[in-house]
Amino acid sequence: MSDLSALPKDWIVTSGQFTRTAYQEVYPAIDPTKADNSLDGKTLVLTGASRGIGARGIAPAFVKAGVKAIVLIATNVTKLGSVEEELKKINPKIEVLSLSVDITSVEQVSEAWREINSRYPQVHILVNNAGVETTDSDKPHEQDPDVFFRNFEVNLKGTHTMTQQFLKAAVTWATAEDPVRVINISSSSAWGVWPFLAAYSNSKAAIIHYTTTVAASYPGTVLAIAVNPGMNDTEILPSVLREAGFQTNDPLLTGATLVWLTADPARSRFLNGRVLTVEWDVNELLSRKEEITSKNLLTMQLNATLGVEQFGN
Repeated sequence: MSDLSALPKDWIVTSGQFTRTAYQEVYPAIDPTKADNSLDGKTLVLTGASRGIGARGIAPAFVKAGVKAIVLIATNVTKLGSVEEELKKINPKIEVLSLSVDITSVEQVSEAWREINSRYPQVHILVNNAGVETTDSDKPHEQDPDVFFRNFEVNLKGTHTMTQQFLKAAVTWATAEDPVRVINISSSSAWGVWPFLAAYSNSKAAIIHYTTTVAASYPGTVLAIAVNPGMNDTEILPSVLREAGFQTNDPLLTGATLVWLTADPARSRFLNGRVLTVEWDVNELLSRKEEITSKNLLTMQLNATLGVEQFGN
């Protein structure tokens, strides 16, 4: 791999642009305090809520958008308590339920959802944010299988287990007019080739196709979107990327983008089953709606022309 430090400091953003305008901070269209981004009365379940983007970006943005209640899930209950305190500063009336859960455990996830559903029979939004990056080598013959598949345990199995329990309750009431929303956090490494992130990037690529499958499984009643949060200065950021000195995003950019995606399902339905990056301008995405849907853009596809039609008569 070439010397990352030799690349422009904005390379992570500019090399992945799909819209002409790119942002690294919250901008007016996605402002969570705007009326058309309101989530008044809604309930959110957020994994990976004790630190990083979850604690510093996603949870605060949804509270600013007016959610009635937020369920914080992570393994460190002490850190969850600190996050809850910060959210109460934004809205003292916000209902917060903090649960210590290992999302790789089917039993713990099932028990957590029994408690969640007993308190909130209708959970409107699930954000699968929890994730790990444990790649131990850029050479497959050197990679410890247990370390490698730890990424899949948390990033993929954990996402599926949480989504499964969420949908078990949601399918009883979700409608086309009021679909439930599933946001799965992925990564641009999912479509890049980064050997030093092999385990992480493979698991995040699987997340994108998993999201497409969920959307196709519940046409109309489930809005499922995969989201790349870009580069953020969090605990999960590999040292090689931090040392390269690339520009990082404000975590609130991810939170505000998720608010925009979930506040009005009719507005964002064209992104159902697709993946996007938070730096992309949502108004420009809207202007390209027909192109995105007609060409099936922003999905994981085989880079080839398939079908007998290509051969003519």
